[in-house]
Amino acid sequence: MSGAGGHPDQELLAAARLGDHSAWSVLARRHAPRLAAYLGARLRRPEIVDGLVGEALVAAWLRLAEAPDAGECAAWLRKIGGGLAMKWAREHPDAAIESPIPPGRVQSTSAVDITRLDQRIGLLDESQRMALELRWRAGMDDAALASAMRCSEEAARRMADEAEERLVREWDA
Repeated sequence: MSGAGGHPDQELLAAARLGDHSAWSVLARRHAPRLAAYLGARLRRPEIVDGLVGEALVAAWLRLAEAPDAGECAAWLRKIGGGLAMKWAREHPDAAIESPIPPGRVQSTSAVDITRLDQRIGLLDESQRMALELRWRAGMDDAALASAMRCSEEAARRMADEAEERLVREWDA
């Protein structure tokens, strides 16, 4: 991904790995809003999202050696942020997070099941994972999903439907 007139993520990651703080700053500014939206949709706790985004960016900076080479920066940051969100949820068991599972899809939405769902979602390919998360967690309809994923409505619907069918089938298995 690259911003208007900006460098691609891959180039910025390479520079950041060499210690270029300004390259990391560009990446952080580029991806922080989407990471905040992802964590906000996931936790439904706006009062902690900014802190988690900051923690995720610091953790990512410290783990730049693990960063993907082929432009998967957004997914990598979501993985780090998602891990921090689940850690926060475990440390605050009385502050239940809202289930990412649409009502009626599975029988239980306990914290254990939400963790199990996150693990299963992590096994999907990136496009299916993004389509499903945007549909379930951000509540996007097919038109908004297509716009966010830069594809046709039919392609977006198919990706999200296939991912949902796979998760529901494996969940009930």
